[in-house]
Amino acid sequence: MTELEFENKLIEQLSTGIVTNAVNSNQIGDTIDAYGNMKVYKSKLWKYEPTIKTTEALWENFRKILYQLNQNQLTQPLSDTEFKQVQKVINELYTPYQAGQFLYGINGVSQVEVDLDDGRHVFLTVFDQKQIGAGNTVYQVVSQIKRDPQVAGHPERRFDTTLLINGLPIIQIEEKSVKHSVDEALNQMHQYIHEKQYSDIFSTVQILVAMTPNRIKYMANTTADLFNKDFAFEWQNPNDNKVVRNWTTFADMFLSIPMAHQMSTLFTILDGTKNKQMLKVMRPYQVYATKAVLNELKRADFDLPINKLGYVWHTTGSGKTITSFKTAWLASRMPNVDKVVFVVDRIALTKQTEANYKAYDPEGSIDIDGKQFETVGGTENTSALKKKLNEKGYGIIVTSVQKLNTLINRKDFVVPNKNFVFIVDEAHRSTGGESFEDLQKVFKGAAWVGYTGTPMFDKVVGKKGTKTHEVFGKLLHAYTIREAIADKNVLGFKVDFETTIAEDQMKQEYLPKFYKAQYPDWNEQDIERKIANLTDNDMDDMIEPSFYDNNPNHVRLVVEDIFKNWRNRSNDGAYNAMLTTHVGGNRPSTPMALMYFEEFERVNQERQEQGLPTLKVGITFSMSTNNSDNQLTTNDGLLCAMKHYNKMFGTSFGLDDVSGYTQDLTTRLNRTAQDGQYLDIVIVVDQLLTGFDAPQLNTLYVDRTLKDAMLIQAYSRTNRIADNQGKPWGRIVNYRWPAKNEELMNRALSIYANKHSADVQDTLVDTKVLVDSGVLAKPFKEQFEEVKQVVDRLADMTGNFTEVPASEAKQEEMFNLMRAYSNGMSKLKQYDPGVVNGEDIGFDYDNPDELVTLLGMTPEQEEMLTTSLYNDLKERIAENHDVPVAQIELRMIHVKQISVNYDYLTELIEALMNAVHEKRMDVAADYREKINDFAMALDDRQYAKQINNAVDAIYNGAYPPEGKDIEYPVKLTNLEVIEDVNTMIMKDDIFDFRLKWGIIDVISNDEILDLFSRHTAGKQDLDSTGRISKLKKEARAEYHIKAQDADIVSLNKIKYGNELVAALYKFADSYVNER
Repeated sequence: MTELEFENKLIEQLSTGIVTNAVNSNQIGDTIDAYGNMKVYKSKLWKYEPTIKTTEALWENFRKILYQLNQNQLTQPLSDTEFKQVQKVINELYTPYQAGQFLYGINGVSQVEVDLDDGRHVFLTVFDQKQIGAGNTVYQVVSQIKRDPQVAGHPERRFDTTLLINGLPIIQIEEKSVKHSVDEALNQMHQYIHEKQYSDIFSTVQILVAMTPNRIKYMANTTADLFNKDFAFEWQNPNDNKVVRNWTTFADMFLSIPMAHQMSTLFTILDGTKNKQMLKVMRPYQVYATKAVLNELKRADFDLPINKLGYVWHTTGSGKTITSFKTAWLASRMPNVDKVVFVVDRIALTKQTEANYKAYDPEGSIDIDGKQFETVGGTENTSALKKKLNEKGYGIIVTSVQKLNTLINRKDFVVPNKNFVFIVDEAHRSTGGESFEDLQKVFKGAAWVGYTGTPMFDKVVGKKGTKTHEVFGKLLHAYTIREAIADKNVLGFKVDFETTIAEDQMKQEYLPKFYKAQYPDWNEQDIERKIANLTDNDMDDMIEPSFYDNNPNHVRLVVEDIFKNWRNRSNDGAYNAMLTTHVGGNRPSTPMALMYFEEFERVNQERQEQGLPTLKVGITFSMSTNNSDNQLTTNDGLLCAMKHYNKMFGTSFGLDDVSGYTQDLTTRLNRTAQDGQYLDIVIVVDQLLTGFDAPQLNTLYVDRTLKDAMLIQAYSRTNRIADNQGKPWGRIVNYRWPAKNEELMNRALSIYANKHSADVQDTLVDTKVLVDSGVLAKPFKEQFEEVKQVVDRLADMTGNFTEVPASEAKQEEMFNLMRAYSNGMSKLKQYDPGVVNGEDIGFDYDNPDELVTLLGMTPEQEEMLTTSLYNDLKERIAENHDVPVAQIELRMIHVKQISVNYDYLTELIEALMNAVHEKRMDVAADYREKINDFAMALDDRQYAKQINNAVDAIYNGAYPPEGKDIEYPVKLTNLEVIEDVNTMIMKDDIFDFRLKWGIIDVISNDEILDLFSRHTAGKQDLDSTGRISKLKKEARAEYHIKAQDADIVSLNKIKYGNELVAALYKFADSYVNER
């Protein structure tokens, strides 16, 4: 099926079918059962408009619909003067975020102000979110819209399929045939964004959809600099979270009405975070969870003593904040709900959640009886909480469970007579003890919903412990860590288990003393026999916590291991880490944390004196206020760490602002600090192990025992998506009781990777399944063998790494193999070097060629593969698909840093110039070929092009030009000759341009070069001094006589002036892009 045939079939699918007249179809809870059963309600059909093919026709269509929607205020269609006011508003929507704000309007009604010709001032309705899938909303589909260039120098474009709502483009679809990748369609839309094609009437596009017959991705429209294909999602089946690959199923489930309209409004987030404003569209599991909660709310009976609606189990890192916000926001606008209270489990998280929610809120405030109220509000204290609970209006209150408990225990507190909905974050933590039960008793009739990444099950808390379903009710929607990893929404884990006690030391020193103390009657033979038959678990059991806790030798060995393997684990410093430690027996853990801090500083000082790299280390824990014996030592230690931090970053924190210090420290760990200074590693006890997002954090060092929910929460600090090649997994290194902690990890992962854990029966997932599904990383040997197979196939295909295969089919195969090679190598480089069963494993940064050799390549072949062949392949693939090289997604991981030997290039160009001068053209041809090979290996393709331009000019005798004084034999000291030649070529091109357009006497080569040197591609910035306006005016006087192009001579004066300026900008863009 060709792309055009595919497009026609899609339009037919969207514009035909059975319409179900569902009442109030804009209420999104209505269709959850139908969606869950794979039935699709279509409340309307898209109407195909085959005659609309241009931007002008789109504007005219919108003008008609605007009249149709506003006949209560308009007696006739808008005049040109009136409609230009509407166009101006839409033309000034410069980002998708601004467009989203416009489309939302006020209270869900988008309007434009127009001064009518009859003197009236009216507000015309464009969008009304109460009319989703119903009422007078107009749904149209158009295809092959012709778009003129929006930036000089770029071609005309045609958009495949566009979905219009009330005449405005809302969803843009690009189709590709089955032989193309879906990413090519995304790359194409990225190109459109770069070319400013989503402007004027297309500025309202909210969602981009890339389609092939068997692969579909969708994403929120964005700006060119924020475009990231990692945020292009695939739709899923609601029953099992399996990806929907068939295009007809996707069209019915996602693009039908009302779903398409819901996705572009109700399920799109306007993130107003300062300096990061953007649209975010929800993932399928977020949509299904939100629908499930709202469906339950719709049926809630607030006259009952309590409404336990249920809980949502979405794994940590899968975007619960967005899901819970949308649920809270949409719930607050339901007719049977008076007030929504979002409850966090720690006071420290209320500000973070309130800030997120306020950034996501499109309204900001609401007007009730002439007074303004915040739609999202925090609670500084219990009095503020009491006031907000009593306020009129449908706002969302963000508070903590601690403040709620304090409030209900106040004698003056009376529960307002309202229908409350409580949405509880981190529901696994908020439900312990009697306090939460008291809240549910006090707020009679309230509805309760829980959100958690780690629910409490029987197998976690036991028969007597409080389970999540007991507090909140049934499971409404689940999205496990296993599913999230499979969907690439979070990463899997690479987990190492180490101990600071060597096995021989343990058997020869530690265990004999241990058994002698435990069993005084045993003789030496009894002890030796016992030790000889111990398993790893037995040995773990023999090590008491006292060996690890507060043991300086243990701390020293852990810090030594961190420094030793830092490059592998941090991907050569690209990512940072956290270390958590905890002391058992109800003893304080902060002294141990401080012991680590002091040891890091000692080693840092040593390494600094030796000229070795150091690590920037921070530490965070709460100030002690419990008057314990350790209070003074703890607070002195914290103050000392803060002084060190102040010195490192130029801050001035003290014990009077510990929360400010912690907040600043988190920005340096999650790399959002505005001064760009970050930490390498942070030492914590319990802080930051839950509810903390840092995509650049990739390693957690664990010197404690973690289990069940706490283990998943802590591990999940490392598995946020950042860069799939640089960060293929979250890295965990355990330093205590290796066998025991591996057992605890397998148990926790098997519980929380398995949706059936929510059932009563006890079902655990086998560890091999966890590895096979990507939850856990493969052993080095297995990963190595996978990459080795890829290397062997590449060797066969490229004639032992000498050339790219000739056939297009083989080139496509090689492309996929190169991608697999690069992904595999990025993983291999992050395995620590070591010896297992007498065999070397891992990657040694000090001897990188060793891994290359083991894979079956020489270092020279590896360099050839990842430079010359890589660049050649990208250029050929681009040519095969007729797309720019920049759209070809392939990034190589080099085993070692590739250094470019510019001295060698200088020698080659020098030899080439001398050979051409001496007319030794055979020798010159050899040098030319060597220089071309050199250029082919460069990552900087623009510079490579400049090198080839220079070499061709030298070889063909165009350089040096006549009159240029050069002494032979040439001796070059630098590569200025490359710039010289390219400037000469450019001046020739400029001269030709001046002749062609008849401006030879109006502007000089140097003047044009000067203008171009200050130009930014895509910007209309050449006339800042008025030179272009002057050029245009002067050129029109004589172009009929001096222009050397017949077509140009035939133009009238106005068209000549406009086309001259357009051609000049196109020329300027190509000049800048070449550099």
